[in-house]
Amino acid sequence: MRAARVLALIVVAVLAAGCAPSPSGTGAAPGLRVMTWNVLTARFDPPQWAGTIASWRPAVVGLQEICAGEAVALADLLRTEHGLPYVAVPGPVRPTPAEDADPVNAALRRPCHDGAVVQYGLAVLTLLPVTAASTELFAPDHRDEQRGYQRVSVRTPAGDALTLYNTHVGLAGVQPSQVRDLAGRAAREPGPTVVLGDLNVDQERDPGTVTPLRDGFTEIDPERRLRTSPNDPDDPDVTPGEEIDYVFVRGLVSAGPAAAPWTPASDHRPLVATLGAS
Repeated sequence: MRAARVLALIVVAVLAAGCAPSPSGTGAAPGLRVMTWNVLTARFDPPQWAGTIASWRPAVVGLQEICAGEAVALADLLRTEHGLPYVAVPGPVRPTPAEDADPVNAALRRPCHDGAVVQYGLAVLTLLPVTAASTELFAPDHRDEQRGYQRVSVRTPAGDALTLYNTHVGLAGVQPSQVRDLAGRAAREPGPTVVLGDLNVDQERDPGTVTPLRDGFTEIDPERRLRTSPNDPDDPDVTPGEEIDYVFVRGLVSAGPAAAPWTPASDHRPLVATLGAS
């Protein structure tokens, strides 16, 4: 009985989130709202991130540069202080044992103070019931720390299956192979799929790297209006210069304009999209 009540509360919250007005008060089309956000842990913390997420109330949030414990704490804050019953799905990106000693992967441990077990990388927060979750690694590359992606399957309020890929692609030239691997894996999904995250690619400078995703998926901001990095947390009037955070969809369509609102809690602005059935 208790589990059924919790599920009912989640569904009600998701329905409210999908139809909720935006913080600007202009309203949003009914649909499923998703967000991707690189939150820059070690400089910012869950209490600083919670307000931005609560303002937009996305049904699903893909987070990058976050510790596993912080994802759980953030979901707790959103439940207790904002009445939003988010569930945290941490996705630490842990190097393989063979790669763990590589000095380039030392960066994976420092933010979370987690000793021998890496707890740093990715996380998903969701108001939707989770049916499966895993974290996969890209091929190790000595040019950058270990990277990977989360695959999280959820159920929409209508009972439909939805698969989410949340990623933080690397730097130093690893982007083409990692984006290609991600696109190939996501393209094999049989149903509606969302790919989001920090791809560390600006299409104005390097348009070809994102082509594997654009070939099979629809980009939420095809006109490239929205810039997300670098965000100035102290000045909302400073316009970011790069588009490196993305939302791609297949089996869904945009049901309203995307947004990249200023935030005082990261060096990235979140990218928010409202989706509907195709």
